Amino acid sequence: MNDPAARIPLTGGRIELHTHLEGSITPARLIALGDRHGRPDLPAACLDPSGQAFPFDGFHGFLELYKRVTSVMRTPRDFHELALDLAAQLHADDVFYAEVSVSYGVLLKRGLDPGPVQAALSEAADEALETHGVTMRWLPDAVRQFGLDAAWRAWECAERAGRAQGVVGFGLGGDEVTGPAATFAPLFGAVRAAGLGVSIHAGEVTAMGEAARDSIRQAVDDCGAVRLGHGLAAAGDPSLLSELAARGVFVELCPRSNVATGALPTLASHPLRAFLDAGVPCCLNTDDRTLFGLDLRGEYAAARAVLNLSPAEESRMRQAAVAAAFDAVPRAGGGGSAGPG
Repeated sequence: MNDPAARIPLTGGRIELHTHLEGSITPARLIALGDRHGRPDLPAACLDPSGQAFPFDGFHGFLELYKRVTSVMRTPRDFHELALDLAAQLHADDVFYAEVSVSYGVLLKRGLDPGPVQAALSEAADEALETHGVTMRWLPDAVRQFGLDAAWRAWECAERAGRAQGVVGFGLGGDEVTGPAATFAPLFGAVRAAGLGVSIHAGEVTAMGEAARDSIRQAVDDCGAVRLGHGLAAAGDPSLLSELAARGVFVELCPRSNVATGALPTLASHPLRAFLDAGVPCCLNTDDRTLFGLDLRGEYAAARAVLNLSPAEESRMRQAAVAAAFDAVPRAGGGGSAGPG
């Protein structure tokens, strides 16, 4: 990561470090892409009767929804439009800096070249900054269950794009059971050697028990992750929390996403307090904002109302997000609120 001392202090607005481009598709964009690619029937299979929300039942239902909506994301133009849509959402949400995950693993699995897609995303980021004052950086990722060879191919595409096209890190998502993080340790050694950040989804499925905590340890110890996506399982192990805090490993928490997928039964059961009390650096995020019907303003409001997040803690979380970002965070533009969101 960059030297935190060289960063511009956060003075207002929000930062989001865990949000998926594919999960930010709007109903209107889904309809447009369905028409463009000969799938006018698709929106009816994905949207509720109002045409404004994406219903699903549990985590497996979410995965099926994700497969459906991504089936019409096929061309660089499609991804360019998705990125501009997300930029507008971020601007409305008072987010001035976001690191956005893009699944290179899924692109390659579907026979699509990530190179032209990333070029289109880079162009969209330039437009987002000019039009909305939103800085967007990109986190390509691989999919655990697709295997190590596929992950290497995804990384090679990301490395070719590099920081010149806004790529600031590389991630790993997917099934923690079938794709242990340790399997990908050599790949993430290459990511670190290239000077990019490492963020790995780990410990999201608490039902895995000790295996979920081991998944976190593999991500940090074997792969050198400095950021963890979700990390819920750590909350049940005080020694692991202490280790994450001591090593400064940042956790990208997504509370209402975890409730939406069934990873947690209620927002009140989210272990935010355990992370804060242990001194683990963390912030809140939307994960898949339109598929879940979320925004970052609502994440912090819900955490204040239900999880007793204090204004001082919220301020510290925002400052921690600045330090954890994989690129220099600019000063918030006009319109950013220095107070609670």
